[in-house]
Amino acid sequence: MRNVLFLLLKIIRYKIVPISKKFSKYQTKNSISNYRVWPLFLLSFIRLFYVSIFERALQNYLYRVILISESTLGVISSIGSIAYIFAPILGQFITSKLGIRTSLILSCVFTSILTGAQIIYFEPWFLIMCRILSGISLGVFWPNCFNLLSKWQKVSNMEKSNKNFKHFNFSWNSGFLLGLLVGYTWAFVWNDYFAMIASWGISFLLIPVSLFLKKEISVSLSNQEPQIQVDSTISHIEIKENTPMIIYPILFSWIGIIFLAIAKANFLFSYQIFLKASAITSTPTYLVQFGIQATQLIGLTWINSMKIYNRKISALTSIIFVILFSTLILFFDDIWFISIISVSTGLFFGLIHGTSMKIMLEHGTAKSTSKFSTINEILVGIGFGVTPIIAGYVAEINIYFMFLFLSLLGIIVLIFLIYLSRNVKR
Repeated sequence: MRNVLFLLLKIIRYKIVPISKKFSKYQTKNSISNYRVWPLFLLSFIRLFYVSIFERALQNYLYRVILISESTLGVISSIGSIAYIFAPILGQFITSKLGIRTSLILSCVFTSILTGAQIIYFEPWFLIMCRILSGISLGVFWPNCFNLLSKWQKVSNMEKSNKNFKHFNFSWNSGFLLGLLVGYTWAFVWNDYFAMIASWGISFLLIPVSLFLKKEISVSLSNQEPQIQVDSTISHIEIKENTPMIIYPILFSWIGIIFLAIAKANFLFSYQIFLKASAITSTPTYLVQFGIQATQLIGLTWINSMKIYNRKISALTSIIFVILFSTLILFFDDIWFISIISVSTGLFFGLIHGTSMKIMLEHGTAKSTSKFSTINEILVGIGFGVTPIIAGYVAEINIYFMFLFLSLLGIIVLIFLIYLSRNVKR
């Protein structure tokens, strides 16, 4: 009898206990893998949908109805982007205290409140304060969206990870484009003020959708199976072998991205001034911005199928076209010609953007660091934040000076990028 009991104890010790530990590890791994993706995609869609309408309608209303000056409009348009330069730092602190899910929920609540506040009171100082707080809220929202995508990538296979990123990009792009079309319809049938109120109502959808986000679960590397660690090492080696764009200097990316931000911000801000000078209603601003974004998306998609050397040629050629279009605007002041030119620049913005982003991402992947993407976001914030302020003050003298500046800046950037990429050959 003693021998039988001893044998049973050995079975329990060496068989059942390891099985239970293994099952526990499987449960933990399975629980983190079972994440819920649709709330994040819907949040990014709703956010860009309502923002594209509200921002366009607010600028039109302030400039056409409230009759604020171009310089004040430039400050109000830019201040949120400037706040976003520093917002991710504060957002990271908030997230570390509250967690991703709670931070996103609070960001959605404050976004709706701050959006509504901008409709009630149109004094510039009040709008500037609201938009600074909105920029900070944005610094909580987008970094946490990317954070969730990164967490999901760690517990997904390559196919599922690529699908998540594809759906995420589709959600915010489609939200932005569809929002501009809907905004145009509302402004055309009713007015810009109605478009603002309606888009503000849509912003409240962010709150219930955010509640469906699952709480993130952190799993330490020590809890994972040895095979998973081996796979991770192999993936890291494969990533390093598949970053061919690191043959471009990182300066090529940074200079390209800041030129893109300055040029695009100038075209978008200046168009509403050209419309008012031509005594035309504000509604075409929605369509022209839609056209710029749609053609930019074509350029972003096209760049993915290009070879390494062709991306260099596409970026340099795109800068030449931006210089050409900026110069043409100096000599032709017909509003419909300017509209066509503005929409056409979107394609070249997309090619510059795609090339610059590829270089930046692959440098970051090869060196396992996020500093390149952080500098990229700062440069984007500077370009989109500072340009409308300068353009607003210049517009009170002569808006065409901004296009003269853009042409000269483009020539300097083109020469510098040709020099930087001289070793990138076919």
